[in-house]
Amino acid sequence: MTDIMMLSGKPAHPQVEVLQDRLNAGQIDRRGFLRALAWVGVGVTASGLMPRAAIAQEMPKAGGTLRFACQIQEITDPMMATWIESSNLLRNSLEFLTFVDENNITHPYLAKSWTPSEDLTVWDFELDERATWSNGDPFTPEDVIFNIERWIAPDSQSSNKSAFEAISSVEKTGDHAVRITLSRAVASLPEQLYGHTCAMVHNSFAGNWPDDPIGTGPFALVSHDVGREAVFSKREDYWGTPAHLDTLQYIDLGADITTHLAALSSGQVDVLYRATIAEYDLMKSLGNIQILTGKAAHTLAIRMQVDQAPFDDIRVRKAVQLAANNPQMLEIAYRGEGDLGANYHVSEVQADYAPVPAIPRDVAAAKALLAEAGYADGLEIELTLGNTQGKWEQDTAQVLQQNLAEAGIQLKLNVLPASQYWPIWDKVPFGVTYWAHRPLGTMTLDLAYRTGGAWNESHYANPEFDAALNKAMATVDPAERTAAMTDAETILRDDAVLVQPYWPNRFSAAAENVRGFALHPADYFRMDGVWLA
Repeated sequence: MTDIMMLSGKPAHPQVEVLQDRLNAGQIDRRGFLRALAWVGVGVTASGLMPRAAIAQEMPKAGGTLRFACQIQEITDPMMATWIESSNLLRNSLEFLTFVDENNITHPYLAKSWTPSEDLTVWDFELDERATWSNGDPFTPEDVIFNIERWIAPDSQSSNKSAFEAISSVEKTGDHAVRITLSRAVASLPEQLYGHTCAMVHNSFAGNWPDDPIGTGPFALVSHDVGREAVFSKREDYWGTPAHLDTLQYIDLGADITTHLAALSSGQVDVLYRATIAEYDLMKSLGNIQILTGKAAHTLAIRMQVDQAPFDDIRVRKAVQLAANNPQMLEIAYRGEGDLGANYHVSEVQADYAPVPAIPRDVAAAKALLAEAGYADGLEIELTLGNTQGKWEQDTAQVLQQNLAEAGIQLKLNVLPASQYWPIWDKVPFGVTYWAHRPLGTMTLDLAYRTGGAWNESHYANPEFDAALNKAMATVDPAERTAAMTDAETILRDDAVLVQPYWPNRFSAAAENVRGFALHPADYFRMDGVWLA
């Protein structure tokens, strides 16, 4: 039996009883039930689904310095963060209204409760009255209003402007209460508030956080040197549960992950940000480390800009999809360590996934479409990529190159350094972009494929798709939401916007004495519960 309670103490949303009935009838699983309850402001006590990793029968030990190998990137405005690594540094000192754990379940954080209206357009958030900033100021509704108004301002350059475009107003309703009013229903608002660009900054924030690193989090910034090192120290005056570690030291060891593994094995660092399939055998050969693995909705989007020739012709786009061999790309480029994609960018690990089947590979049909489009003698196109997550991106592209050649499409690969790819990732007509995990498919689709979306790199614009996505985003019941997603996924698949070949398994590693470090599917690493045995 699952014990449920309203986080705010207010009457339960009408969907709670419906969800309980569906769980009892076996129509939704336990995890889907817990996720949906969080959307409507219900707290859950459920054995076996604790939010933080722990080692049985070991008591956390206080003190020590943990050394974390990752890129040390420039940090300016948290709402403008484009890389997860930089947001993870900020995560030590800046906090969020909500927290989504490694099971994709949402929990209270700076907001201790939320209550949506029945139609999911008005959300009342109660803030934790204990929360204080490192300069001694209380965390107030004014801070929340300051942040959200910055995100959605007309001149905002943050991806939050698109992600929260449904917000029509945010207002103070009490000493520790705010109300967010939406122009349309959005069931996933609590989950979206844990996006990596949604950290709360002080209402005095002037644009460059390291210059005045005020935060509510358990650690304080000591130093930040781009490309070298960042150091955080434990806050003794933290408002919540104190961190176990005294110091966090983030060390930039360059792009070669084998170097990171060598440093881990020799005791120079304690945790790696991420490893890839290329390092898997090496990890298994090292006997003195913990290997961390998991599933996530992160992937490569090999997308075509639908308003650029020749991809403005859907027959060409369909030909590319039909000629692509997704199983072969997974098997060769990632050694089968992952799950197949079906060209609509929603994963089985996401709670709103709908099992829309992939269209089978058909080289003959691809050739026929090319001939119909005027390319009977073949077609030459160029694919730009940057190996931003490792050489497996290029390995995938090379398999695609061979696949397309069978249909008469000559694919040239333009491989750039990652530093040169990111400035143009959304500008090239045909490109390979790494997309990080998001707990819901609707969140990815909203950012990447909605008309006018901030990160809509394919320039896709289809009112029918937007309407289907709106319907999915307005539905709480997991079964009904999955049904609504079927339309959105099918439209995106049939419009042939991208080749999304597979969902790679995730890999990382840690020293044997590291405890409490959970491999989060989005690489959102909270370090307050980590300790050294």
